[in-house]
Amino acid sequence: MLSSLLPKSHNKFLCLPLLGPVADGFDDWLVANSYAAGSRKHIIRMLPHLDADLRRRGVRDVADLTHVLLSACWRSLIKAYPTNAGSVRSLERYLVSASVIAIHGIETARTSGSAVLSNEYANHLRKVRGFADSTIYHHRYTAQCFLDHLKVKRVPVSSIQPRDIETYINQVGKRLV
Repeated sequence: MLSSLLPKSHNKFLCLPLLGPVADGFDDWLVANSYAAGSRKHIIRMLPHLDADLRRRGVRDVADLTHVLLSACWRSLIKAYPTNAGSVRSLERYLVSASVIAIHGIETARTSGSAVLSNEYANHLRKVRGFADSTIYHHRYTAQCFLDHLKVKRVPVSSIQPRDIETYINQVGKRLV
């Protein structure tokens, strides 16, 4: 499909060192997800910038991509290309749908209950609230500390009371003073 979208310059995108092998499939995915031709052109024309940024970060193969790397790439590109940096998010959704990178939280099934809950909370903050990874890290850390506090106090998550929150706040407040 890429050749029909950009008949004269499609080879330029197919020859990208990192993203070239997935460029045509990515455009097919954009078509399948009802992206307009103009939007597809903007997204595809950002691929060289994405490719260069990811290679600067040491990525040598598409299989090495992670959500963290793509978020860092987005943060970098939003400064230089504020209207087109969303291409990173589209590429990320494509790579998840193609099972090239894992969906957030899938690997948590083998972890402890509190870790699963904090990962689910982080996924909620990322998907629903749209928070940046640095903000999510701080929120998740606080949530994980609270869940650890509940574990020490032997309070099940299903029966949290306001006093449990108050004891946690008091405990953290004493450490800060």
